[in-house]
Amino acid sequence: MRASLEIERAATSALRPATRAALLALCNAAYQEAIEPYLEAIGPGEHLLGTRAGVLASHLMWVTRSLQPLGMPPLRTAYVELVATAPEMQGHGYATQLLEAFPRYVGDHDLAALSPATEGLYVHLGWRVWRGPLAVRHEGRLVPTPGGRVMILQLPRTPVLDDTRLLSVEWRPGEVW
Repeated sequence: MRASLEIERAATSALRPATRAALLALCNAAYQEAIEPYLEAIGPGEHLLGTRAGVLASHLMWVTRSLQPLGMPPLRTAYVELVATAPEMQGHGYATQLLEAFPRYVGDHDLAALSPATEGLYVHLGWRVWRGPLAVRHEGRLVPTPGGRVMILQLPRTPVLDDTRLLSVEWRPGEVW
C-alpha cells in the first residue's frame, strides 16, 4: 500500500510566503532549473500541494486556457503545469495521487490538458495524446506549432472530440503549449 498524501488546494495569490518558497525549492530541484521565471510567465493559477508528515512532497498546478478543436467552440481547459515531486520523495506515487485527485477540483472545466515531458505517468491515468496537428491562435491567425505535444483528459463536461483534427490554443508568452 502506498503512503497517502494530504492534499491542499491553493490559488497562487493565496500561497503563504513559506509555502511559495517550498514550492519553488521543490520544483527547482525536480526540474533542475529555476522555475520562478516560468511560474511568473504562465501567470496565476490553482495549485495542488501534496504533503507528507508536514513536508511538501509533490505539486501540480493548472491555469485556465482556451483550447479549440477545429469546427468546435473553444473549450474551457484546466491546463496542467509543473507536476513535480521532490527528488528524495520520488517513486512513492505522490504525483500519481495528485493527478488522481485533480479531476475533482476542475469540474467547472470542459477539458484538461498538458504538455508532457514524458507520457508514461499520464497514460495509465487516462490521459491520451492529441493525434492531430496543433496551432496557436495569435493576432487573428492560426500559426502551426509542429513541435508541440499535448495530452488531454476528458472530464464530465467534455464533448465528443475527434483528436485527429486541428487543436489550437491562445498565444501566451514563453512556452505556448
